[in-house]
Amino acid sequence: MAGRLAKDDLTPRAAELVLAACRGEAALDSALAGVPAREETPRERTDGPGHGIFVSEIRVRGFRGIGPQARLPLAPGPGLTVITGRNGSGKSSFAEAAELALTGYNARWTRARHDVWRQGWRNLHQAGTAVELDIVQAARPGRTTIRRRWAPEEDLAQGEWTQDNEPFDDRRWHDALETYRPFLPYSELGTVLDAQPEDLYEAMHRFLGLEAITEAQQSLAEHRKRLAEVVARPYDRRERVRAELAASPDERARRAAELLGSDSPDLDAIADLALGADVGSGTSLLHQIVDIALPPDDEIDRIRETLDLALGAVTVVATDNAQDSLRCSEILKLAIQLQESGGNQSCPVCDLGRLDGLWLSKARERAEHLAKAAAELHDAADRLDVAVAATRASCLPVPDVLKDAQDMLDTTTALQAWQAWEGCVSIDDPVRLRRELFDRYADLMQAVDQLKSVAREQIDRRDLVWRPMALALFEWHSQAQQALADAEVLADVTEAENWIRRTAATLRSERIAPFAKESQRIWQRLRQQSNVDLGAVRLGNTRNVELDVSVDGVSNSALAVMSQGELHSLGLALFLPRAMVDESPFRFVVIDDPVQAMDPSKVDGLAQVLADVGLTRQVVVFTHDERLVEALRRLRLSATVWEVCRGEESVVQVRMSDDPVGRCLNDARAMRTDEDLPEALRAELVASCCRTALEVASHARFRRERLGRGVPHAEVERVLECALTTRQKIALAVLDDLAEPAKLLPHLEDVVGSWAVDLLHACRIGGDSGDLDVLIRDTELLAGWLQR
Repeated sequence: MAGRLAKDDLTPRAAELVLAACRGEAALDSALAGVPAREETPRERTDGPGHGIFVSEIRVRGFRGIGPQARLPLAPGPGLTVITGRNGSGKSSFAEAAELALTGYNARWTRARHDVWRQGWRNLHQAGTAVELDIVQAARPGRTTIRRRWAPEEDLAQGEWTQDNEPFDDRRWHDALETYRPFLPYSELGTVLDAQPEDLYEAMHRFLGLEAITEAQQSLAEHRKRLAEVVARPYDRRERVRAELAASPDERARRAAELLGSDSPDLDAIADLALGADVGSGTSLLHQIVDIALPPDDEIDRIRETLDLALGAVTVVATDNAQDSLRCSEILKLAIQLQESGGNQSCPVCDLGRLDGLWLSKARERAEHLAKAAAELHDAADRLDVAVAATRASCLPVPDVLKDAQDMLDTTTALQAWQAWEGCVSIDDPVRLRRELFDRYADLMQAVDQLKSVAREQIDRRDLVWRPMALALFEWHSQAQQALADAEVLADVTEAENWIRRTAATLRSERIAPFAKESQRIWQRLRQQSNVDLGAVRLGNTRNVELDVSVDGVSNSALAVMSQGELHSLGLALFLPRAMVDESPFRFVVIDDPVQAMDPSKVDGLAQVLADVGLTRQVVVFTHDERLVEALRRLRLSATVWEVCRGEESVVQVRMSDDPVGRCLNDARAMRTDEDLPEALRAELVASCCRTALEVASHARFRRERLGRGVPHAEVERVLECALTTRQKIALAVLDDLAEPAKLLPHLEDVVGSWAVDLLHACRIGGDSGDLDVLIRDTELLAGWLQR
């Protein structure tokens, strides 16, 4: 491997990770974490466990989702058994318990990186924890019981492990389980191509010889996925944080939501906002109101004092005599000017006196006296003008914020008070100005103080709401910054993984040839409308598996072009042949949730493949996806179907599953006879079950006929999604046309009878108590007609 690295243009850090991965998981962890790796001691080979092994029963108590003991009986021989149940029903607990009982290992729990997974295997509703697996073996009479029990203080790796009440010798089973592992949990199904130490490729290393290279590739893949999750985590969480912020009326929250909505959020801007930068207009308006400034009291007092002094001075000098003297002074000035320019002459006013030299001397003396009095009056008037101007200047304009914030606060009182105060500038009378302006100022001061108090309260309330959001925003920002740093490590791991994948593709082999043909046959069944084709599966001398995969006839890399559903299908194509080899002591396979990532067409192929394998092997499949059971029934393939139901206190029941229509009708009959239900509610629930039964039957008929004509599954499902009501769904099944629901009732009346029309009407509006038996009976008849 070092030689190959020397020939390729790989960064030193990526090359170091490749070499560490090839030395093992511990060495890779050491390279990433800087601690010495610990070598594992090879296990000693022992005699095998026997041959012809089938499972006859799985019993679980106090483990995972199962509380009190629950039993899953299985027919110990060839055949297909499907165990269904919703997520959380406890069905996967049976699969994990069987694997744990026989192997002492389960990837979900043993390899968990966090304590919450390693410690969460006990059921909270049951004190005792035990898993039991009954098996039968060829040439050995009776059953063999393998049991694991744990005391309350023991962890998963501890506990009592027995076989028929004797200590279980896991060394006898180890090599067979590693080579022919009969368990394929969902957690490993999608990683079959990546080869974890405990998955398909290690179990087949005697055939494939890929242990070292596949472990290295898988180790790098695991670290890459883990780092990718860390890098993606803030962006996965971003939408939740953004939605919470967007729902807040706080302007800062909306601004933060806008930043988070960007394809590349501005982390600096987000940090500023989270740390207290106030850019929201609403909060800013509130702060502007708090910051409103009126002239201080001492300035108003000074202005009032100056105006009072000016008014007092004018009052003293502006008497009636002073005004007469002012007017007389003006007349004397004109008369003096007339005498000086025209000489001695008669008085032009009274025509009695003479304006001569003697008069001029006396007039000048009197005019000088009158001018002094007029100057005092003018000076007082000027000082009053200055005081009035200063008083008017103190009336500040109305701040815009009192108008802008009207949608947030009731600013009417303060706004009117301010307008009244500002209106004082138009008062001409100084005395009235003095009275009005200072009275209005007092009213304004009181109104503004009250408005500020309300604004402060709103700011406090907004900050109370904003503070936890700001904390969440800052936490997200910290995660995003950490993700940027982890992205550098992710780039190195990704480069190393890509290199080792490309290198592994060159390490071809022919040793896998005996299994290639069967894998190809299974893949042809599973691919169903996929444009990916599987060619030869080869093992090279350098211990790596190469899959010849082509897309539309063009060769390509399997991992690079396959969807998750195709990877699952390919994983099954490689897993099942290994489980079916004659050398395997196990005649059973347990597969957990193989349907989840598959599109409908591949589910049909899966049903056919599982049924074929079930002809010679015991096939046990756990799934929450009803499509597999529906496909088995539609294709009329033999299978035993169990349904797992979980009730309160983790009580799990296993019952033989009816067909979906029968299950709905049974539920309707049970509700019909439930006297504890109110009459109106009972009628509505029965009608709802009848509607569901008709819809299920309609779906089955529509799928069967459309798929039988070669219509792609995706198109069939797309049309079904467009049918929203019961009548629309029946119209699709009967008329094969969603656009013609109006023709449904006449068609049913002609072909089936008027009772079918009455039935649809009753299902839509609900039935009376007396009609419920008829409603159920007619539903069963019409559903049966739809299923023909």
